Amino acid sequence: MTGWIIAGAVIAVILILLMTSVKVSFGYSDELSLKISWLFLTFVRIPAVNKRKRRRKKDKPKKSDKADKTEKADEPEKTAGQDSEAAESSSPEKKTGEKPEKKPDKKKKTKLGLNDIFELVKLVWESLSKPLQRLLKATRINGFRLDIVCGGDDAAKAALNYGRTNIAAGAAIAFLEGCFTIKKPVYNISCIFLEEETRMECSFTARLSVIAALAFLFWVLGRAVKRYLTRKETAAAVGKLRK
Repeated sequence: MTGWIIAGAVIAVILILLMTSVKVSFGYSDELSLKISWLFLTFVRIPAVNKRKRRRKKDKPKKSDKADKTEKADEPEKTAGQDSEAAESSSPEKKTGEKPEKKPDKKKKTKLGLNDIFELVKLVWESLSKPLQRLLKATRINGFRLDIVCGGDDAAKAALNYGRTNIAAGAAIAFLEGCFTIKKPVYNISCIFLEEETRMECSFTARLSVIAALAFLFWVLGRAVKRYLTRKETAAAVGKLRK
């Protein structure tokens, strides 16, 4: 009975860990801030945490150290001639009068042709296309906020910047909403003619579950192995790449 309880507890812990998410916190105002963490572990932090560095005073070189350095610098000049004589006497050509045998050349690597490169690109594309779409769609973005204040040297430039920014931001927003799952995004694009520069602020928090990431890896691997086993051209291209 105790064994079943321990096994059930282990399975429950594994399931809980698989259901947890990797968290990405992004922010940009005057500077970039990025944090990638999972549970209590932090993998990336920008800007990094400032650690106090202890400054140690360097000891001044003593007179004896300077004397040792000058002696060591003079030694190679004295022994240079002796080393050259020893090298000449120990060379195999001087002793036997015959040149050493050359090692046989290694086999040349088989070059990849255009068809092989095409098969490798097709292998990567067919393995990643659908799984990557599912992975991006499984990424949930919360608290997405984009604030842009357009400005310019004069009113005409500010108005032009406002129009261009609206077009670019609209295309970017449509792309993000098509790829990711964004919940209640907030967009504010305005124009202030008295501002000389355009200012932008953006922040969001993205989450991806561990089980979704593992499913993505196994799916990609399965699709790649299936294509490798069913198509001889792909197997031949991969074989040439491995040699």
